[in-house]
Amino acid sequence: MPSAVGAAPPRIDRVTSEPTDHLAPQRIDRAVPTGPLPAPGPHRSSGDAEAPRGRAGLALATGSLAFVLGTVNVTVTNVAFPDIVRSFAGVSDAITGWIVSGYALAFASTIIVGGRLADRYGRLLVFRAGVLGLLVSSIIAGFAPGIGVLLAARAVQGLCGALTVPSSLALVLPQFPAGRQASVIGIWAAAGMVASGIAPGLAAVILEFSSWRGVYLAIAPIAALAFLGSLRFLYETAKRDLRTPLDLLGVIMGTAAVFLIVLATLQGRHWGWSSAWTLACFGGGAVLLPLFLLRSARHPEPLFDPRLFRIRSFAVANLAVALSMIGAFTSWFLWPLFLTGVWGYSLLGVGLAFTPAPVVSGAVAILSGRWADKHGFRGLMTLASVFATAGMLWLLFFLDENVRYWLALFPSTMLFGLGLGVLASHLNSAALADIPAASIATANGVHQSLRYGLAAVGVAAAIAVLGGTHEVHLYNWMWLLLGALQALCIPLMWFGYPRGPASAR
Repeated sequence: MPSAVGAAPPRIDRVTSEPTDHLAPQRIDRAVPTGPLPAPGPHRSSGDAEAPRGRAGLALATGSLAFVLGTVNVTVTNVAFPDIVRSFAGVSDAITGWIVSGYALAFASTIIVGGRLADRYGRLLVFRAGVLGLLVSSIIAGFAPGIGVLLAARAVQGLCGALTVPSSLALVLPQFPAGRQASVIGIWAAAGMVASGIAPGLAAVILEFSSWRGVYLAIAPIAALAFLGSLRFLYETAKRDLRTPLDLLGVIMGTAAVFLIVLATLQGRHWGWSSAWTLACFGGGAVLLPLFLLRSARHPEPLFDPRLFRIRSFAVANLAVALSMIGAFTSWFLWPLFLTGVWGYSLLGVGLAFTPAPVVSGAVAILSGRWADKHGFRGLMTLASVFATAGMLWLLFFLDENVRYWLALFPSTMLFGLGLGVLASHLNSAALADIPAASIATANGVHQSLRYGLAAVGVAAAIAVLGGTHEVHLYNWMWLLLGALQALCIPLMWFGYPRGPASAR
């Protein structure tokens, strides 16, 4: 699979709808049926030489900052939300809820578009536009004079995050040898995990000495640093081909389908799950999604080619991330609720209680990347799923009204951290292992859309089960459900994912 350093990789052609009957049957699960097929990986653009190690490391740091921006915008808002609500007294819960929901909805529904735009029009251009937008919108959010301005700024943050996350990885990977792909993605994802775990504690500290405005203003310097890094250490890696117009109707259909499904999931608890609005949104998304996939399969320049799912590694890893990340994001939502509602922890106490887990996750993500580069993802992902499942079951058996952090909660977060440190980072690597270079940002956008879109489903389910209460037996039902979903990843990865490293397949 990898070519020699400095050798020109095969030409990456644009997506077409040409038949693929010429594919060898034993290779059908790895080939992208998109015209004259490129060889899978390595993720390099035509004519690019491997970057010097120091420059490549700084490029990785820059790309990782973009992922950090996308994740901390969620976690710090969760901590600052009560303070925000108090500052806008008299505004209904239905409106203030959009401070959280607006970002999630904008991010999840447009991230596939962000990846496709990056692959088609230029990853560096899209990345810089997104980071600059995050910088400006964070400042506007920090100085927002009213709830309307704040909601608009949060929506822009979501849109700009959808531009930066897919393109950031696609800009970084070509600067490293193909044999280090898993390690690079592991570091990129680990930065986001560690930041998302530490951010609540830092947000709590800011709230102790300032207000929620300081939380958003603190994001601006990170965005500024990422923008400066893009000017110095990143270069264009997309091969632009604008001869065929992009399927704009498909863009509208795909975005609308995801938007309606996520909207119904986020707002169903306010509207009522059987209300006309909720059913209409779910129904509209259910109708548009298959129509979008059918159109995309036939259009020469689709928003997303659904035949990418014929790549076995991409299909299996995306199914695994759907199962696993529901548990991950829902747990990160439930744990603070349990600690504050059942154990009576302060916000600062909550932040400190969970700080060790993401640090462990980040370390495991980096170290396990080296293993994945040499031996592949199959066994590693299976073992990680066992650890994450064990963490859920630990909560089911030991977490109750009695405040026993070191016995009931700490071991679970460590087990969960060890498992998710691998899964949250390397399911991303596993999904992209056999994707051709020309489609890497688009494929990453699809993966991230599943990850964050289904996170909203898990959180909505948790809210529905708890019903505004903090009864321990209801939490136990959630631990059991999330543990069962996580356990399904064990046979899925062991029996479904291809053996060995991508370079050997």
